[in-house]
Amino acid sequence: MPAKIDDLIGDLKVLRTGLGVEDPNLVARAGPAVRQVSGVTDGDSPGIVRQKITDWLAATISRLPEAIATIARTAFGFGGSGDLPYLARLEHLGKVVDREVRTMQRRADRVIYRIAEMTLTQSPPAGKAVEPVDGNPWHTELLRVDLILDQPEIEVFETRRIVSHADGLTEIRHWLTIAPVENPPVPLDLSDLGIAVLGGGDMATPPRLLSSNRVEIVLKPPKPLAIGDHHEFFFRVRVPSLLPFYACTPRFACDEFRLRIRFGRDRVPERVWLIDGELPLEASDPVPHRKTLHADSAGEVQATFRDLVPSTSYGIGWRPRCDAPDHVSPRSCPGS
Repeated sequence: MPAKIDDLIGDLKVLRTGLGVEDPNLVARAGPAVRQVSGVTDGDSPGIVRQKITDWLAATISRLPEAIATIARTAFGFGGSGDLPYLARLEHLGKVVDREVRTMQRRADRVIYRIAEMTLTQSPPAGKAVEPVDGNPWHTELLRVDLILDQPEIEVFETRRIVSHADGLTEIRHWLTIAPVENPPVPLDLSDLGIAVLGGGDMATPPRLLSSNRVEIVLKPPKPLAIGDHHEFFFRVRVPSLLPFYACTPRFACDEFRLRIRFGRDRVPERVWLIDGELPLEASDPVPHRKTLHADSAGEVQATFRDLVPSTSYGIGWRPRCDAPDHVSPRSCPGS
């Protein structure tokens, strides 16, 4: 039976503890999912087991972008002194790149997911059928969003490049959650949303509400996608109003997310901050301390995120000025 992604993630998290690949107990701590993907057999000696696991892990890490590979090598103890435990290794790397240990822990978790996903979605030997990993039919290679706030209508332009995990993929389901600005909240009216596919295919069915504030869009590529095929969609969404944040909370893995928000030269908020790997329920919360972002001369703010963890939020939040348009900053000022 093929390894499950959750099992492999769990095994990798155990493997990175202690001294990582240099740990004397590596063979004993290697779980069945890691043994399976690294080619370990029942007849292998402990030395061969260790060699197969470290060779597989090193080869997989070498396929990652260098910045991510550095975190992975540190997390698993490659190339270090061999006597530092997991958190000490992350703390040392954090000092080098000027990041807190908690930030490094989050990034190491993302790398674990990326290694597991990459291992279980790579192309199989010829003649073998492949099923989507844990039911995931695709993952996002690149998500690029332009949020335009300096026009009479709020517009979101989104380019999504996906990689198919299945043969004959004909539908890519996309979800939008639009936080309610009314109090008490009322369900979205689909007639208020201007959703249009501008490139890369069509909508297979009309948008539909999955909940009071979540919309499903089913995108159809021009032809069925095979395993490993890349495909890009470009579409626009118009929304009547927006709470002061924009975040991506991927359901499937996402390699890279680029967000550009155009506030306009004369409408730059009082404060703008980064939302980086947070719980979805806290993405709109202005209280937590976060990194401050600064608008350029055109009133634009940009951020890039890599190796996004599913069900975790990434984006930009802001505190609007009181003279900002109502559709951009509902209920943001005293007396409004």
